[in-house]
Amino acid sequence: MVVKIGLPEDVSTVLKQLVMNGHFSMAGRVLLTYCRRTYGVDEETAARWTVAYFQREFPGQLQRHRKRLAGA
Repeated sequence: MVVKIGLPEDVSTVLKQLVMNGHFSMAGRVLLTYCRRTYGVDEETAARWTVAYFQREFPGQLQRHRKRLAGA
């Protein structure tokens, strides 16, 4: 059985601060690096987890970020 645990409070706080200040890409890199180093997964798996996290926790900001990237 897999036990789901959330992110540590300090990582969660850093991600929230980065996203709320408009540094969405940096928040993504922080979470991607955390996943790779903590769980020892490959880049592709960590990227999927990162996208899933942002879709769950910051859907509005993710949508705005994607629109901005599409317009650039």
